[in-house]
Amino acid sequence: MNLKKHQNIQKGFTLIELLITVVILGVLVALAAPSMYKILEGRKLKGATENLYADLVFAKTEAIKRNNEVILSFGSSGSNWCYGLREDANCDCTNSLLSTPTATTCAIDGIQKVVTNESYGDTALEPLFPEDSPEETGFEPLRGFSEDSTGSFSNGKATFLNDGRNTVIYISTLGRIRICSNTGFGGYESC
Repeated sequence: MNLKKHQNIQKGFTLIELLITVVILGVLVALAAPSMYKILEGRKLKGATENLYADLVFAKTEAIKRNNEVILSFGSSGSNWCYGLREDANCDCTNSLLSTPTATTCAIDGIQKVVTNESYGDTALEPLFPEDSPEETGFEPLRGFSEDSTGSFSNGKATFLNDGRNTVIYISTLGRIRICSNTGFGGYESC
């Protein structure tokens, strides 16, 4: 005769095991939060940089395609910034920064072309284009050369800053647009 002893088998976790697991998870989250913040701010910096780069390339190609100047105008700088595109004239994008924005003069073919800091968190912008007030750059239609507000060929740059990192977009008089970083951020070449 084969008699088996019936053992009482418990399934599940004890309260102490659950508390230890919760404490360990809390410590891991607390350690990861600053890194996650830095990663998110880095993505916002890279996004702002690459969006402006794409808009500058768009302005240059549209100037050549339309056989007319396309101008990119910056509305302000620092952490509350905007820029807009317009054919054959500068534009004012600062209305887009208001709590209740109104229509701007920044449009191409009736479509508003304005970018604001709203999507890019704490990313600040410092445009620097010589002899321009407001800050702006444009592209002439024949070869896509960069121009200032007087119609003279000029170069300039726009610097984005976020959490101790930066990116710089340079526009040469020949219309070459490039991205670099003084802080080695984003895999961009050094300035």
